[in-house]
Amino acid sequence: MSVLSRNVALKKLTASDLSFFASYFARFPNVKQKAFNLDAAVIERTFFPNMAAAIAAAPGQRAPTALTIYGPGGAGIDLLMRKVLKQQKNWRLNGELIHNPPSQPRRYDNLVPGDLAIMEFYGSAMPNAIKIVFLQASDRADATTHAELTRRYPGQWMVVLSEDDISAAITAANTPTVHPIRDWLEGDLLEAIGNGDAQAVERLTTRRAGRGLTVDDLDRARETAAKVGRDGEELLNFFFQEQGPANVADYEWVSSTNAVSPYDFSLRMTDGSVRYLDAKSTGGAFGNSIYMSIGEIREAVNGGLPYDLYRLYNVTESSASMRIAHDVGPLLAPVLANVAAFPAGVKVESLAFDPTFFNFGVQEIGISYPDEP
Repeated sequence: MSVLSRNVALKKLTASDLSFFASYFARFPNVKQKAFNLDAAVIERTFFPNMAAAIAAAPGQRAPTALTIYGPGGAGIDLLMRKVLKQQKNWRLNGELIHNPPSQPRRYDNLVPGDLAIMEFYGSAMPNAIKIVFLQASDRADATTHAELTRRYPGQWMVVLSEDDISAAITAANTPTVHPIRDWLEGDLLEAIGNGDAQAVERLTTRRAGRGLTVDDLDRARETAAKVGRDGEELLNFFFQEQGPANVADYEWVSSTNAVSPYDFSLRMTDGSVRYLDAKSTGGAFGNSIYMSIGEIREAVNGGLPYDLYRLYNVTESSASMRIAHDVGPLLAPVLANVAAFPAGVKVESLAFDPTFFNFGVQEIGISYPDEP
């Protein structure tokens, strides 16, 4: 039996959904909706049980949502900002029409009713980011995967999927190895591998039936992990510039000038005290592993100043969600003592932690760059 570990759904596109695309709306202007319908049984009752209350309390009663779109036809990433809200008792992904990117002037033109969208929703109380892979029946790169998913889920316009469901479908469909659905499905594993996670290597090798990774794949995984880290730090720097906590008088982005610093930022508080913080970023969900070097752990335990972790997740080039764990040194002290007890000649460079090891606050903070005019 498949285990649901991510908020993923398969959606069959209708004419009303397709009016969200500027090219389709131009051809069929009588369609008034201009939004994606989202099944309440999936989006609210399964993924976000407290969404109605959370959005009702949000500014404008809507959830600003970062979209990361792949496809159709194997097309690469298109990054957008839209919103989720309730209209006439229906949940919808709404906002400005989706236009073809300037570099791909016909990208969305051939989507038709019956084409598919695999959608992953991120967030705690309500969605703040969505990743979508579009599959177009008429495109050679998508055809077998579209046919296999349609065969497995006939007559359903929105259905919950697990990673295992999607993995089984793309294996049966013999989806091309370069198709972006594979990058999307394996993105968390590749990011973990880029951070040196041995368990992630084992899981990916099992999923790929022993194929493992090429040297180029491994290089890309490392580059991706490094880029997510940089994007997270840049977003956190923007957060402190524009909307940082009221009790922070000043800050310094230390790692921007010292790449080997055991912390990323130093904060001077309004009471004159100083704190260090480390940004721990992932392009996936909050629950992905947190990686700390021994140098960072030593600083947190023995540095003499409070050491906070700022967990940035669902990180894109323009947005992220964030939760904070304050003063993690006391939690890490027994870990450091155990590492110090290893036999002479044994060195530990870094450790992976489940985020639940730390006392992260429940408040979820959204960070996003303003829309360009």
